[in-house]
Amino acid sequence: MARINVHLHGKAREGAYTTLIETYSTRLSGRGVNLIRHSGKLKLNEYFSKLEKEVAGGKLILLDENGPSITTERFVKRWNEWRGGSETIHLAIGPVDGWGENPEIMHEKLSLGPLTMTYEMAAVVLLEQLYRSSEIERGSSYHRK
Repeated sequence: MARINVHLHGKAREGAYTTLIETYSTRLSGRGVNLIRHSGKLKLNEYFSKLEKEVAGGKLILLDENGPSITTERFVKRWNEWRGGSETIHLAIGPVDGWGENPEIMHEKLSLGPLTMTYEMAAVVLLEQLYRSSEIERGSSYHRK
């Protein structure tokens, strides 16, 4: 089973976000999902260069408000594809100002919906959806239709 790495740029500025990020990270720890924190002091190009080096041999997907958004059901299908594949999946949440329109950043993008949110909130939503997907896969009662 492939691993999923969630990359965060910087740490949460508020304790409530930190608590939620840690809660979902802990819940996902035995399910092939790793949380990787990068220095918030890295500029966009530095952060992106570091990501590209770390994902060598894997697949990088950028969380971006301009990417396509998907339903929970489609997210679960993606979860199963990612986990059933052979390459490590790297889901990266960008810096505060996002990924921008840099033509060098040519990777698949995924949106968590049309609303603008802080990167900390995006981290919580992403981690919760990964946890929800893992629970659906397990057949638990966490997800209700």
